[in-house]
Amino acid sequence: MVTARQIFSGAARTMRAIDRETKRSEARRVAYERAALKQAAFESAAEAAAQYEALLEHLIHPHRVGFSDIDWPTIAARKFVPAPESSFDAEDEARRKLAEYRPDWFAKTFGGDKKAVRLREAAIENAIASDRARFQSLTSKIKDANEEIELARRLIANDQAAITQVVSSLSKLGELPFCLEAVDLFFDPSGGLVAKVDGLDVEDMPDQAVTLLQSGKLSIKPLTQARIHELHRANICASALRIGIELLRVIPSPAVTVVMETDLLDPATGHIESTPILSVLIARQAIRSMALERTEGPAAVERLGAEINWTPKRGFAAIAGS
Repeated sequence: MVTARQIFSGAARTMRAIDRETKRSEARRVAYERAALKQAAFESAAEAAAQYEALLEHLIHPHRVGFSDIDWPTIAARKFVPAPESSFDAEDEARRKLAEYRPDWFAKTFGGDKKAVRLREAAIENAIASDRARFQSLTSKIKDANEEIELARRLIANDQAAITQVVSSLSKLGELPFCLEAVDLFFDPSGGLVAKVDGLDVEDMPDQAVTLLQSGKLSIKPLTQARIHELHRANICASALRIGIELLRVIPSPAVTVVMETDLLDPATGHIESTPILSVLIARQAIRSMALERTEGPAAVERLGAEINWTPKRGFAAIAGS
């Protein structure tokens, strides 16, 4: 297992995919959800219990999503489409109709021929606009298709700027407030993609259990510290999986490394610092073979050979080499 220190000492940061301050405000939604539960408890027992279950689901099962990636190799294999030639079909047809118009005696007698000519002349102008719009639309579609082929070929060649572009524009990393506060992307010396993730802290986890009793009353009990640590582990592991899934959805890399960080007290300095607590290599083939809808995050990352340092009593600690 490559250590976090080895990864980052040989890597150059290429982008910040998610704005830190924006994501911190999103992460505060977790704390808001916790406070909302307490308020809901006074209003509706069933609603409060449902909100609690929904919060847990967001926190510990964000990886339970379908995996459907973009087939960049197929797109890259396409041939570039030549630029279209201008077409005057509609205009030619409109001019033909004007040239072939022969008014009958009734039209000549009562002036209908002049009106018919004006209508056909207007039809020519409309046809010119129609031909122009059709040409511009076809040109735009061909341009988009060729740009997609060019982008696909750059991605297959592991072009770092192209990878940065698709992660920023196509991934859903910015829609995961229950998974991360911020994420930085790096390329290691071999060209592999590494996501350094500022995950949620243990303080973001619920500190109470909310359940609906058979009597219809609400039961609110404090969680043990060990249970809070278990929720935090489940969140960090599931978040690592989800982030790996989102990256592999939009880039053709066979695998990505996800390094999760959280705020921990450094006993040497007495300061709270962002510390690597999990490092896992997530391969596309492994994700495809997993039953994600039934998989628990900790068990999944363990099968992937994750480097993690966690105990129920203490919670997370820095991983070796970090």
